Amino acid sequence: MSTDPSFGPLIRLWGIKRAQLPPPTATPDLLTPFLAALLREALPFIDSVSPKSPSSVPSPSPSPSPSPWKPKSTKSFPTSTAPIRLLERRIPARLLAPAAAATLSPKPPLADEEVWACRLSVHEDAAADGTASWAEFREAMKEAHAESEEAFTPTVVAARRAVSWDCGAVAPVAVAGEKWGRFTLCIEEMRHAVGRPVLKDRVFAVLQMSASLVKEGGGEGEEFVVVSVTVSDFGEAPEAELARRGDVVVASYASVERVRKVEGEGEGGKIEWIMATASDARGVLPMWVQTRAVPGQIAKDVGLFLGWVREGRRKGEATGREGEDGEDGRHRAVDASAHGSVVAREQKALRKGMGSAGTSLQ
Repeated sequence: MSTDPSFGPLIRLWGIKRAQLPPPTATPDLLTPFLAALLREALPFIDSVSPKSPSSVPSPSPSPSPSPWKPKSTKSFPTSTAPIRLLERRIPARLLAPAAAATLSPKPPLADEEVWACRLSVHEDAAADGTASWAEFREAMKEAHAESEEAFTPTVVAARRAVSWDCGAVAPVAVAGEKWGRFTLCIEEMRHAVGRPVLKDRVFAVLQMSASLVKEGGGEGEEFVVVSVTVSDFGEAPEAELARRGDVVVASYASVERVRKVEGEGEGGKIEWIMATASDARGVLPMWVQTRAVPGQIAKDVGLFLGWVREGRRKGEATGREGEDGEDGRHRAVDASAHGSVVAREQKALRKGMGSAGTSLQ
């Protein structure tokens, strides 16, 4: 039985097993097919949110053509001049059954319905309050995704890179007429406080891949994707640390994120930022509660990120760094990471000071 390429077996809520991963010492010949398989699933899936139209900015209203994504609401935050559109896509179990069988596992995963929440926002390409420049987006979300997320997300209390692959020699990969390269591939562990002291912290151990569009001449294009999917049995791995703790619940998520330049009014053009995710916090939280909460949470990430970049930019300006892009923009993004890390440490110290009195549920 054939299946939609965006409903492949890899980027699913049931996760990836360690046996499906390339060995940490994998050569480019071994890494390339795996990276290509992730891209073949991720690109058509995220493209279904906002199909590529290089001549114009995506319309803020739903496309008249049938879309699998249902508009839910629009959010706004003081730190973002751009509104955040929220959408939802429900993938029935019957459509995921072929993907479950394609895992070739002796015990295929159970194909339950997946509910994907998505946010879409279009930002001015400028190092200014309420938005961010392309250099700032790229530095924070492509080159230092996990570090940035740890810095600007208040609920993250611990994070570490557990495994990484050397993708430096991997040649560009062709998918649907485009070339993708500059890959990164790693496993990140991240611990979130979701409701202390009543609920136990959640730990996510995810395989995270990033890739950039490659231009005709071989240079880096103005588009990148970040794909994350849970490694479901990573708690049993010798490299695991946070996922092996007995005081946490190991949760699961899959996500596809795309950031790209698009044409629009203004000198610098526009930046489209899309992120779609399906998640399961597990424990005692009913799925219907999670489904209602996730869209609001992912919308908040836009405001948190832009506020974090703004504060880092101001700190950089206070130390005499100026300019809006290029190396100066890169430096300001690094300054933002440093500032965010300090804030994150302060928040974590406060949370540790609160302690974990009382009995924690799952």
